[in-house]
Amino acid sequence: MKNIFAILLSCLFSLAAFASDGDVALLGKKVSSPQEGADPYALRQEALRDFDQGKAADAQKKLIQAYDLFVEAEDWDMASMCLYERAIDYMNIGDWTNMWAQCEGLRLLSEQYPSIMVAYNYHSVASGYYSYMEDSIHLAIEHGWRAIDALEQIDNPSAHNIVPVWSYYNVAFFYDVYFQPSMVDSVRHYLARARDVIKCSRTRKDSLEALISIVDLEAWQEYYEKDYAEAERMMQEVILLIDTVAQVSPNTVVTERGEAYKFMAMIHEEQGHWRKAFSYQQKLLENNELRYNADKRRVLQEVQTQYEVEKQQLEMQKLAAENRSNRWLLVALWLLLLLLVIGYWLLVMGRRNAEAKLYEAALEADNMRQTINSLEAQTDIEPLRLLVDGLVQQLQEGKEHSYTKSALESLHELDLGHIQVLLSHGKKITTMDKRYILCFAAGMSVEDIADFMCLEPASVYTVRYRLRKKFGSEYPFPY
Repeated sequence: MKNIFAILLSCLFSLAAFASDGDVALLGKKVSSPQEGADPYALRQEALRDFDQGKAADAQKKLIQAYDLFVEAEDWDMASMCLYERAIDYMNIGDWTNMWAQCEGLRLLSEQYPSIMVAYNYHSVASGYYSYMEDSIHLAIEHGWRAIDALEQIDNPSAHNIVPVWSYYNVAFFYDVYFQPSMVDSVRHYLARARDVIKCSRTRKDSLEALISIVDLEAWQEYYEKDYAEAERMMQEVILLIDTVAQVSPNTVVTERGEAYKFMAMIHEEQGHWRKAFSYQQKLLENNELRYNADKRRVLQEVQTQYEVEKQQLEMQKLAAENRSNRWLLVALWLLLLLLVIGYWLLVMGRRNAEAKLYEAALEADNMRQTINSLEAQTDIEPLRLLVDGLVQQLQEGKEHSYTKSALESLHELDLGHIQVLLSHGKKITTMDKRYILCFAAGMSVEDIADFMCLEPASVYTVRYRLRKKFGSEYPFPY
């Protein structure tokens, strides 16, 4: 009986959302008029070529048409790829309003049609969006991790035209830019992962652009460690890579070239090489002039794109207005049907309600008994107790810190039986892993654990990331 009412209520809520939420109702509706018989895969490939050639307005139009065709074919993975590529283009020009619109579309798509591909595209776009929002770096990193988790579940990313290198690079970039000082160990870790998958880039140009970003960030890590000679060598490599890309696609790496010149001027200034520093400052000025001209052309293209977007939005609003009255009529009919179904089930199930409740109670008691037996069989807390005793002794014998008292109290109050059951869900949990888990369960922060174990905080972050991967969605601990 309870299940029947749950299903009926779910239908009621769905109908209410259908009637009131225009965005959700229109998700999956056609918003353009693609040519009959058009191939959405070909349209998408043409759009990608247009982006490479600087024809953003044409590319956006073709992606919208391809999206509609993929929706019509119920190919949600490829539909999400269209939204992803539109979002990346808006991010590149700093149009956060339209980028957020694509991000929201991906979020709704991931909720209604969950798949690994859709999840990857959503988390990738969300990570990029939040990285540019003030005080939202924690959301950017979280979405970056989730994008990587989804990516590593895709067997062959290149078969779907996914460029996985950017997922790893973005997380490395976050650890470099948003943490002062830069978390060098984490940056180097994710850059190494990025290098491992750079071969999966869609084209040679894509792989070169990815390599430019990777080597550039590596040069900065050498600069932080004051290895100026190695930093300069790496940035020279970046400039050579930029020259190679510019031969294939002019005006696509103007910004990167300017940043490289600025870096070289800074390196030589710090070393007192004033002549070389002045030379790179001159190159920077010349590059900025080229960038200004390229930006003017881009603005004209984006004005045209914005016009097309607003036109499509008006068409969507018109479609919503035309369908609103029909939706309410449909809702009324469904409500009447649901009331009849409810009345029928009340009549039929009334006399069996008591029996059903007794059966549910007996079933629940049996399940509880089985659960208790299972927990008793799994629970062996003596090794955990010895680890806790060791941590307590280490805290008591060491130098007292601000966290010592609270950590001791928390360790004494831990429910070791519960923790042992949770550990049974993890994969290959080592004794050292258990020491970290006990510290996390006791409420110790990453910084406290690093101080207690005489480690760098970056090492503790790495351990926490590894543990989260082992547990997956079942990671139960507060940090």
